[in-house]
Amino acid sequence: MANTGFHISLYATFLLIFVTLLQTNCEEKCFCQLSGQIDDCFCDIETLEKFNNEQVFPLVSQLVKRDFFRYYKVNMFKPCNYFDGDIGFCESESCGVKPCSEEDLPVGLRNGNFNKHTPDTEDVECNKPKKSISDINGTLSNVTIDFLDRWDKHDDTVHQFCDIDDESSIELQYIDLIANPERYTGYKGPMAWRIWRAIYEENCFISGGGGTTAEENDGKRLKFSHSDLQGMCLEKRVFYRVISGLHTSINTHLSAKYLFEVIHIQIDGWGERRWEANLAEFQRRFDKDVTKGEGTARLKNLYFIYLLELRALSKAAEYFNRGNVVLFTGRDKEDVKTKEMLTQLLDLTKKFPMHFDEGVMFQDKNSRGLKREFVQRFLNVTRIIDCVTCEKCRLWGKLQTQGLGTALKVLFSAKEMNGKSDSPFQLIRQEVVSLINAFARLSESIKSLEMFRAMIKDTRNNGKEEL
Repeated sequence: MANTGFHISLYATFLLIFVTLLQTNCEEKCFCQLSGQIDDCFCDIETLEKFNNEQVFPLVSQLVKRDFFRYYKVNMFKPCNYFDGDIGFCESESCGVKPCSEEDLPVGLRNGNFNKHTPDTEDVECNKPKKSISDINGTLSNVTIDFLDRWDKHDDTVHQFCDIDDESSIELQYIDLIANPERYTGYKGPMAWRIWRAIYEENCFISGGGGTTAEENDGKRLKFSHSDLQGMCLEKRVFYRVISGLHTSINTHLSAKYLFEVIHIQIDGWGERRWEANLAEFQRRFDKDVTKGEGTARLKNLYFIYLLELRALSKAAEYFNRGNVVLFTGRDKEDVKTKEMLTQLLDLTKKFPMHFDEGVMFQDKNSRGLKREFVQRFLNVTRIIDCVTCEKCRLWGKLQTQGLGTALKVLFSAKEMNGKSDSPFQLIRQEVVSLINAFARLSESIKSLEMFRAMIKDTRNNGKEEL
């Protein structure tokens, strides 16, 4: 009996040591090293991350450098309808955006050519589409009717989640996205915070809602936390996770390319600007200890929105494979290569085994009204971006929200895409450029997590844990 007791005691000791080591290992695990299933999706993080980092990111990061996706045509100066958009205007050089001159553009994107199908196609008159025009054109871009009222009469109408700009308007400018990269500009404080507060709090489906508990530099905190999603219907959870995922992606970009200003006093106060990864800033936004546990939920929402846009691309593959969908810049060989790369990317998305399932949304008796509200609230989000007082932040905010809106349009236009509606499914060039670039930003965000994990590991190994 004594011998048996000794073995039980020895077993208990080993068990205690094992549990202690296991707990220690869990505690030392990087807060951005996530695992397990993505909320509201049948997909695990490990599979998605491996797929993105090894297959998608190398391809999409090169695709967006191609001329067709490099130049984004946008109205940068739409009026702000929510509050005084001129208050707190960012005057920093880093906030500025330089539009393209005519000679900077490929010939196919210059005035009179931007919506041609081929170099030999005649110019397209606004509102007079011709049969030879590509599905990617500007002929629908001046449609600014109130689609929400029209929805009551024609439920089959293609759902527009963003305002569609008239691409022939002189108010639109081409922006070279490579020459104006997304990165931290120094734009912060109350002016930046009020944008996210408006996005979260003025677009809540329930009273008292808000955004994530993202803390900004002025010390204020948005009132909505991840725990508030419990009890919401799927559609409302999707809306908030998409917005939170977009917010997370943008914050990851800003942390990965953070503006450091070094003053060289010995050279008459001359300053040097450099953009590098800022681990402390990344931890401030996402470390579970700093964010009271919210950082993990935010990072998971990044994977969620990635999965949603991935599904949209796979669903749009058939549309882009049409022979009359030409990514036209006026350079034949380059255009063919760009289409091949896009096709390769879309083929990848179709092979991914675990997609977001939009088919389970808007299925109950209240779905008609809920879908209408969903669209209206996302449309509000895209309009709030016009109130951003940093030009570069506004540029990338508009591009990423329009890209997300285009993805939602693809997901919820099944009848039109399958030819079962009188309203044909079409994408203008603006939508195509924003769709691919927005997905590329999400892809880079997930890839950046790999970099931050390595940085955290290095600081721990060097005994220089940053908080």
